[in-house]
This record gives sequence, structure tokens and C-alpha cells, in this order.
Amino acid sequence: MRRRSGAALLALLGLLASCRPSRPERSGLDCAPRTLAARQGEKVLLQVVVRNRSAARVATGDRFFLSYHVRGLDGGMVRFDNRRFDLPAPVRPGATARFEIPVYFSLEPGRYRLEWDLVREGDFWGRDKGWQTGVVELDLRPLVAPEFRRAWLPTFWESGSAGIDREQYLLRQIFRNNEIRRDGKLFGFAAGSDYPQLWIRDFATMMPYARFFHPPAELGAVVDRFFLAQTPAGEVQDWVDSVGRCDKNTVESDQESSLVLAAWQAALNDPAWLRGSVAGTSRLRRLDAALEWLWRERRDPGRGLIWSGLTADWGDVERSYADQRAVKLSDRSRRTFSIYAQSLFIQAAQKLSRLAERLGDGAMAGKWRERAGAVAAESRRQLYLADEGYFVVHRVANGEDLFRQEKGILAVGGNAEAMRAGLMARDEIARFLQVLEKRRRELGLRTVSFTLLPPYPEGFFAHPLLRVPWSYQNGGEWDWIGGRLVSALYQHGFRREADAYLEEIVAKNLADMNVFEWSDPGGSGRGALFYAGAAGVIGEAILSGRLGLQEEFDRYLIPAGGERFSLTVAKGNDRFTVTHAGETVVAITRLAKKEICLLDENTGEKKCLSADRGR
Repeated sequence: MRRRSGAALLALLGLLASCRPSRPERSGLDCAPRTLAARQGEKVLLQVVVRNRSAARVATGDRFFLSYHVRGLDGGMVRFDNRRFDLPAPVRPGATARFEIPVYFSLEPGRYRLEWDLVREGDFWGRDKGWQTGVVELDLRPLVAPEFRRAWLPTFWESGSAGIDREQYLLRQIFRNNEIRRDGKLFGFAAGSDYPQLWIRDFATMMPYARFFHPPAELGAVVDRFFLAQTPAGEVQDWVDSVGRCDKNTVESDQESSLVLAAWQAALNDPAWLRGSVAGTSRLRRLDAALEWLWRERRDPGRGLIWSGLTADWGDVERSYADQRAVKLSDRSRRTFSIYAQSLFIQAAQKLSRLAERLGDGAMAGKWRERAGAVAAESRRQLYLADEGYFVVHRVANGEDLFRQEKGILAVGGNAEAMRAGLMARDEIARFLQVLEKRRRELGLRTVSFTLLPPYPEGFFAHPLLRVPWSYQNGGEWDWIGGRLVSALYQHGFRREADAYLEEIVAKNLADMNVFEWSDPGGSGRGALFYAGAAGVIGEAILSGRLGLQEEFDRYLIPAGGERFSLTVAKGNDRFTVTHAGETVVAITRLAKKEICLLDENTGEKKCLSADRGR
């Protein structure tokens, strides 16, 4: 045998080494970036690579989530269990998937080492099975901080409640988390982390609070995006996105009303904005066309009420199908008359009447004032249950069998909007609160944000999101609804109850350092993170409810009494501050050219200061 050369021998050894079986690739994850700096509650986009080398699918539907353990920089455990985050899509056995997942942190400020892992709820953490984990160093800064206030809270309040004052930082952060920008400019707001589009029903509830942080022109441009998607017949789309797409969940009948309510907020700064045109048609005429479409296409002449599909109160998922078809009217749809749809229409018609009157169109103003009154009268006659003490969630055409079941369901959202529409007298609201409190105690509910008391029974809705009681729109806890009830109670003088309910909601949000789309009765946040529609109604409840800030076309009106209140307008005429006993009560920007008035609630006297002059 010939002797091999040294080079040849090394080459052979290298070839043999390359043929050895390599270590099997492990299940688990990698994540980036490796270092993070963020504020409490701030959205962070985490890049995650998930490898599934097990025999089972890794999916949130199979109880798999992304989570982390928290350690100090010295390696000591700080908090083992933390927030779970959904995986955007299933990862099949043998597959590798890459995701961008929005995350946030509710820890105390400080520096931490986070070990990210896959967890199968109730069974195991991946690390315990030898799965790979990812380590990230986090520098977490406080959300409630002077620099945040200076940068992002030009409108600021001091309410006398530490929790409510902290809440404004969280609400503002949630709006920042949802900003959609295109070419460096604000395009609009996502409704939450799971909704990249602009939704008109959510935007309508964001506007009363967003107006105090964004220039009127920016927010008016968002309203215009829905005008541009409006059909020639006047119909309004549910959502639009930044690449020009749009669509509508046709089982609802509140999109047109929501557009009017959003435009009302934009027009409060400058009613003449409505005279401007979008694609050749004035904004005022577009609002008129929107409600005309609703009146023509979704009003039942026999009942005199607005109809929609059979959903859960204000929801957009019908009883008809177990899949995406449930958001569209179909051969299985049943014509339904909900108190929520009537109340939204009444408020929209009332506000459109006021806008038309302001712009000198008496005929349009009279038409919508009369129609609002007609729907209000029929809502009282057909939907109010005097014996029960509330409005029924809805009446279904030829559905007496359902009425016997549904009359026992207290719909918080529909009744809150009925109050805001002026459909309930003060003594009726007091009775409603007695019924609400009795059911809350019986059901053990932590806030008034739970939407149906009790929810529909299991299987009433075919869609998996609603099939089980207390899930999603079938009775879940939605601050998007609870905030409206708080506003309605302030509006009608039930301050003690409104304060208590608001404090409950705020305490929950601050504990989570988030406003979830909805939560289950166990307190687990579900659905989208950073739900901006809910942040809007909570901000509205505080500013216009607890603090009493009212706005008309020509003035802001602040209820106050006694000489300890003072009012100043800053130089530049774009900011005013109300103080009480030397402390700021509320500081407001985006004044336009309005008077600012203090109302003495004891004497009825108004003390006004023009925004055209400072002092």
C-alpha cells in the first residue's frame, strides 16, 4: 500500500468529519433585537424566528404563546410569569417561521434580562424540554415622567385622583402606539395591534380625545379618507387602509352614523370646514348622503327603525355562519332592530341637524331633527322594557322566541348609547343602575365594561369567537363600552357612580399598563393590544365627564365655582389653563378662536375670556 501525503490525509479527515451526523436542530426560538430601550406600555416590534422540530403543531389555537421570564442583570429571577403574546400563525412540525410581534412591558422601570420562550399554557415551557430560548436586555423607562409630559401631553389634567392622572400618560401612549404614518405624515390610527386599517366606528370614538393632541387639519384629513371611499349612493365603508383598499362588514348599520359623529368632532374647531369639498362634493352634503343611505336602505318602514343583522348588541359578527361569512348579510341573516343602532343614528341625526343649522341650511337641519325624533319615539315604544328597567338588546323580526330569551339580557353598550342619545329619563337611569349593580354582584364582575349581563348561552353564535359565553362580543369586558357608560352617567348627573366606575377601569388598565380590546372574567387581556377606540372613550369620560369640559362652536365651558378658580390664556392664544387653589385642573391646547368660560354652578354666572387676547 502506498503511503498518503499529509495534505491528502487532512482532506480525507475533513471529508469524513463532514459526513458525521450534526446535532439535531432544536425546537425553540431566536429573537431580535438583543437590546431594547422602551417606556412602560410602549409598543416594541420583536423579530422572532420559531423553529418547530416537535411532532405537534405550535399555534395559539393549541395553547402555545410567546412569553418571557424576567431576571436582573445579575441573573436573579425577578418575575417568572409574564404576559402571553399570540403567535400570528401556526408553525407546522418541521417548519420554521419568522414573525414580527408587537410586545410591551408592564414591569417597574429598570434594567432587566428577558428570556423569551414558547409556553404551552397549562403544560410546559419550552426551556424545560430543552428548546432554545432567546435573551434580550431591556432598559425600561417610566411612562409617567416629566419628559413624556413635555413632549406628548400638551393637554394635561390634574383630577384629584392619582390613578386618573396617571391614566392620561397611558392613553396618550396608546394613541402613539397606533399612529399610522405615510411619507412621514399622519395617515390615521389603527384600532389596535391586530387592526392595521382605519376603522370608522373606532375612529369616531378616538376623535373626542385625539383632538387635544393633533392639529385639526390632520384629523380632518383622516375623516376625508372615508369620504373618498364613500359610494355615490352615500354608503360608508367600515375601513380603509394606507394602500387604498376598503371594505365593509354589512351586518352592522352604524358606519354612516359613526362618520357623522367623527365629522362633528372635526367641525367643532371650524364648522366652515364642512363647506369644503372632497372629490367635488361638499363635506356637509356627503354627511347628508350618508344618513340618507341609512334611512333609505336600512330603515324598516313598518317599524320605523334602523335594521341590521343579528349580532351581539353592537357587534359585527352575525349568528349566521361559523366563519368569515358571519360579517356579511346573507341568506341566513335575520332583520334585527337593536337599541345600539337606533341610538347611534339618533345622535348622528341630532348633530347633523346642528351642523346644517350652523351653516344656514334650515331645510337639512329640520329634516334630520324630525327624523331623529321619529326614531327616538319608536325606540321608546318598541324597545324599552319598563318592567325590566332597560332597553332590550334588540328585537328580531318574527322572533318572539328570541325575545323571550333576549329580554333578560342587559346590554351595557346599547343602553349607554341610549342614555347619550337622550332616550332615558333620570329616574330610569337610576333604575338601570340598580339592575346593573344587582347583576354585577351576582355574576362577580370587576368592572361595568362587561357588555352583556348575562351573555348568550354556549352555541347561540356559531362563530368560534362568540360561541362561548363571556368571550369577545358575547359578554366580554370591553372598556370601549364601559367608558361610554361612564360618560353617559356624568352627562346625566350620576357623578358618584361614574367616579367609582371610572376608578375601577383605570386601576385595571394601570395594572396591565395597557388597554386591551377585551378581557375575560378571569382578567386575562384578549384580542388586540393598545385598543385606541377604548382609549378615546376613557379620555372623553375624563375630560368631558369628570372634569366637565364642554365644547361648543364658539366656546369651551368649564363648570367651576368660587373665587379660587382662575383662568389664563397663554401668549400665542393656543393654550389655556384652569387652576383651583393654585393647582392646575386642566390645561388645553388646540383652542381655535373660541371664548373660554367658567360656569359657576351655584349661580349660573359665566366668566368668559376671549381666546383672541391673553392675560
